Amino acid sequence: MAESIVSLAVTKLGALIAQEIVYLREVGDQLHSLRDELQWMQAFLKDADDSIKGGNERAKLWVNQVRDVAYDAQDIIDTYIYKIHQQRRRPIGHLSSTLTKCITCTSQLTILHELGNQIANVKKRAEEISANKSKYGIESVGGTSSNISIITTTMSFNRKQYQLDVEEAVVVGFDKHVKTLVKLLITAENQGSHDQRRAVISIVGMGGLGKSTLAKKVCSNPDVKPHFTCQALVYVSQVFRAREILERIAKCAMAMSEEKMKELSQEKLKEKICEYLKGKRYLFVLDDVWTRDAWDVIKDVLPEEMNGSRVLLTTRNVEVGVHADRQSPLFKLQNLGEDESWDLFCKKAIHPTNSNCPSYLESIGKEMVAKCGGLPLAIVVLGGLVSRKEQTVEEWRKVLKSLKWQLQEGEDRITPILDLSYHHLPYYLKPCFLYFAVYPEDLFISADSIIRLWIAEGFVQPRDEETLEEVAEDYLQELVQRSLIKVVEKNSIGGWVFYQIHDLILDLSISQAKVENFLHVPKNSEEENILHKTRRLALNGQEMSSYIAARKYSTNSPTSSNMRTIICTDMEVRTSEMVGFLHIMKLLRVLNLRGTGIKKLPSDIGKLIHLRYLGLNRTEIKTLPSSIAELTNLQTLIMPKNENNVLPCGIWKMGSNIRHLLGHMISIKGAPSVDQSLPNLQTLSSVEVGPWLLSGLEKMTSLRKLSLLDVTDTYAEPLLDCLGKLDNLNHLSWSASLGNIVPSSLLSTSQSPHRRHLQLQEVSLFGRIERLPESNHMNACITRLTLRESRLEEDPLVTLGKLGNLQFLRLHFTAFVGEEMVCLERGFPQLKLLVLDGLHSLKRWNIEDQAMPKLRHMFLRDCYKLVMLPDGLERITSLQELTVSFMPPWFMQRLRVDEGEDWGKIRHIPSVTI
Repeated sequence: MAESIVSLAVTKLGALIAQEIVYLREVGDQLHSLRDELQWMQAFLKDADDSIKGGNERAKLWVNQVRDVAYDAQDIIDTYIYKIHQQRRRPIGHLSSTLTKCITCTSQLTILHELGNQIANVKKRAEEISANKSKYGIESVGGTSSNISIITTTMSFNRKQYQLDVEEAVVVGFDKHVKTLVKLLITAENQGSHDQRRAVISIVGMGGLGKSTLAKKVCSNPDVKPHFTCQALVYVSQVFRAREILERIAKCAMAMSEEKMKELSQEKLKEKICEYLKGKRYLFVLDDVWTRDAWDVIKDVLPEEMNGSRVLLTTRNVEVGVHADRQSPLFKLQNLGEDESWDLFCKKAIHPTNSNCPSYLESIGKEMVAKCGGLPLAIVVLGGLVSRKEQTVEEWRKVLKSLKWQLQEGEDRITPILDLSYHHLPYYLKPCFLYFAVYPEDLFISADSIIRLWIAEGFVQPRDEETLEEVAEDYLQELVQRSLIKVVEKNSIGGWVFYQIHDLILDLSISQAKVENFLHVPKNSEEENILHKTRRLALNGQEMSSYIAARKYSTNSPTSSNMRTIICTDMEVRTSEMVGFLHIMKLLRVLNLRGTGIKKLPSDIGKLIHLRYLGLNRTEIKTLPSSIAELTNLQTLIMPKNENNVLPCGIWKMGSNIRHLLGHMISIKGAPSVDQSLPNLQTLSSVEVGPWLLSGLEKMTSLRKLSLLDVTDTYAEPLLDCLGKLDNLNHLSWSASLGNIVPSSLLSTSQSPHRRHLQLQEVSLFGRIERLPESNHMNACITRLTLRESRLEEDPLVTLGKLGNLQFLRLHFTAFVGEEMVCLERGFPQLKLLVLDGLHSLKRWNIEDQAMPKLRHMFLRDCYKLVMLPDGLERITSLQELTVSFMPPWFMQRLRVDEGEDWGKIRHIPSVTI
């Protein structure tokens, strides 16, 4: 970790020397000398940082001192740049040009003199620290004597494949538990009336035993899904907020929108949930319940009716399980046995399918696994670590010896294994892992979200010809490979992949981030202990709102001068308090105000010249101050989801650093001049077409994702010409203005001679399409396709079924206005998800033999004229999930378990939600 900090300081020094060479002649030698000193420290740390971490107190002290001097160097450089920028933009009244130049020169000399003194002091400290390394014999800890070996080359990943093929995590030893729990859930019908009551079955055990994984496995069992008319999985977690949990229940069980929830008081929300669940046989999974109070809040919305409803609860606390239901026995999850532990370790360390461990490694491997005490989390994390090592006796033995294993009990046994896995991370991954501490427990984290933050923080280093985003994707997957984070599918209807971090691993990232002054996550609003030189502050949840108002910062505060990142999530604060809080934060790189509800930004936001990331989603900000254009280092701007978000014309002055512009119904004022462009912009989301397009779009040569709104026929041809010049574009959303046509050529490889055809992979088209291109002219690169209000008269499945790479297809709201569709034989060879929603004319649908052989998820909604489920559905054995909603009662009757005419078509599907 210290090596990453020093690396960033070296990079900053190099950039400063290059950019300000004219102004820095007097201190140039000092800057070069300090950079050289830090480079030597960096080289030493790269070889020995991890072994130093495992060494004695002298070594730890040395690393801490190196980290602090690197932080100081960063502070000096960033402060100098800030002051110079402020001095250059400051107007000096109506003085003569000669006097103005004199004042400016004097001011610059003062700043330069101050910089020289500060650099000299830091240089002196750096030299003393370097001398101490030899003086106290710290070299002996590193080098070849290190008992840890690190592989620092990143793995090569098929990025598209990991996004599209999310498989269930490997679990061993749970089969017998699943059978027992399934029986407890579904046998009530065949028992006496006593068993018809709403029973709470509690899975109890220490952290890391796999309680959550077991609960999910039980609920996805094909015998369980059809038994309940309503199911919901709700994460409760240690930080319990009653309103938040109720909203999760409403969203998961009722699909209630955020807008609707905001309109309801807490009591009204409870009433709505109770009313919805009355008369339904429901199954609720309440994951990670810590306190009896949490259960008491939740139970009030779960009707107690004699219909066999069930609650499956996971908890570490026996008292919680007993309190929830004294009549039901607790299901106490036990540690894995020796054989099961070895099997799980080999699946992680060797290969998921071919897990045969070489015989010469078996004895060392089993010795390592024995230290895990049968805890699945410890085993998979250790296996993930070993999977990054060479399969040699020497390398495995180094891992075994790299920690003083202690015979500890319970969760204490996991801690040294998690610590070991962190210290074995290559230097470039450590800050990326620690950054997960900014997220609340159990949150679903999108790849785009974390990657953009990593890049803004400077954690991602350039590599060959790849973009920083592509390098960061590899970082993310390496953390998955090491089992420090896990892949989940938050919402299969979207087919999008999200990530989660286990709460024990999250605890590790939070505690380690605090120790290293990397990040601080206050436990409550009264906490004052923000350590000196803390670089980042994360405030999560409504109870942290008062934290902003309670901070009495001054411009001389060490905390305010060091702060680089402020992340506030889901906390209502007064605009004046937030503006005051930000006023003295001069050196911010990341500012995320998501869900704070503030109404405006400081008018002088432009002074934050180091800002790389500005997140404003779920705020009440209507317009941006004109000074936003001065944020020339800004990489990511996320606008609130308000109507008519206006970007000032100064946005064109932001130049080459801006990479992602996201929002909702964004309009851009003006148009760029001849010498203005945004050449590195990769994402432009939900932007209204306007005059800017004709002179601006074709200059966005790095654009990968583009979402266009309100496109008229007038702009269609110029747009197609511009799109043909964007070689990197692979994701396009085109929404036609009312009464206008969406060009079918967006789906075609056939273009006019002067126009290059598009190689789009993800396409969303909203508006009338006269006719799809012929199948032999369709763009074969398309993997995701959404059609909405297309009003196609010819069956689209006949043509689309021939797209060999199509994996996600959504037909929404009159996308097709005919009465009959057919999936032809062998059609849709790669399709994984199919959504048919609002096809109000559809009456008949047929699936021919060997069509959709890889389909996993199907959603059928509001197709009220459809006579029945398609013949041939029973042949799709790959189908894992079927959701049917907003269909007529007579149609629903056809799906009744064992009785409905269509039950035989769907009985093989593990998850059926009606």
